Amino acid sequence: MSIPNPPVHRSERPTAPVAATPAPAASGGRAADLTARAALVVVWSSGFISGKLGLRHAAPYTFAALRFAIAGLVLLAVALARRDRLPRGRQLLHLCVAGALVQAVQFSSIYVGMDLGVPSGLAALIIALYPLTASLLAVPVLGERVTAGQYLGLVLGLGGVALAVAEGIHVSGGYLLGLGFLVLGLLGISVGTVYQKRFCGRMDPVSGNAVQLLAASLVALVPALAYEGWDVEFTAGYAPVLLWSALINSIVGVGLLYHLLQRHGTSQVSSLFYLVPMSTAVLGALVLGQHLGPLTLGGLVLATAGTLLANRVRR
Repeated sequence: MSIPNPPVHRSERPTAPVAATPAPAASGGRAADLTARAALVVVWSSGFISGKLGLRHAAPYTFAALRFAIAGLVLLAVALARRDRLPRGRQLLHLCVAGALVQAVQFSSIYVGMDLGVPSGLAALIIALYPLTASLLAVPVLGERVTAGQYLGLVLGLGGVALAVAEGIHVSGGYLLGLGFLVLGLLGISVGTVYQKRFCGRMDPVSGNAVQLLAASLVALVPALAYEGWDVEFTAGYAPVLLWSALINSIVGVGLLYHLLQRHGTSQVSSLFYLVPMSTAVLGALVLGQHLGPLTLGGLVLATAGTLLANRVRR
């Protein structure tokens, strides 16, 4: 249905057409979008590094509960200072469910898996399956369409991930249980982001994230108290790791994820996670002194090509 043009009064004289000029916001918007995508990959990758360092000072669920609580309280203070209207009713319930899945289930499971001996590279590889699982869920739930080229890009990305982390995989005791927790984390982020896009698409980035993080903190607090006995050592080395994971990984990282989900399809955004294992390998080499071999570099090239193909926008 088209909107009719408004009537023109007789006293109005037609004016000469004005030549259209390209909107500067268009290129600026594309640059900002690319920056947001790159930032999401780097920030999300740093979460594996901060998690590995944080587990030296705290048990997995305790570390997760502290991370979520600090981030949630910071955002809640900002929301109250801005006098934002806090979520309530059904919206509050949806935010709590999405927060429990994306934050608590995913990150707590990653921490438990790595604490049980699963290498960070293998953990990143399993979570990198998220593009496939989230895209498959988004088709029936959200009615999204995934083109053949995007599927090909997803497969190439997965192959690049496997190639990149092959050098760093070392099986150790307890890894089977750890793998089970990582699969649980994969399900958490896959179901959670689809749920987020379906029921929380208009979420306020400050108050909504505050609710999700505080809900995730309560979920992680139960096993932290029941099974770990609140096992944590507050040291000078632990403080910056905890603050990084709370402020950068929880607030900035998830905020970037939800921002991109509001602008693009789930399959396009989730395919960026194919770059996380390679980015993690680079950060591990810089921060932890881990080896970055030829397979990792080859996988980076292959996964980058797959990600670019999967992120092609259909017009």
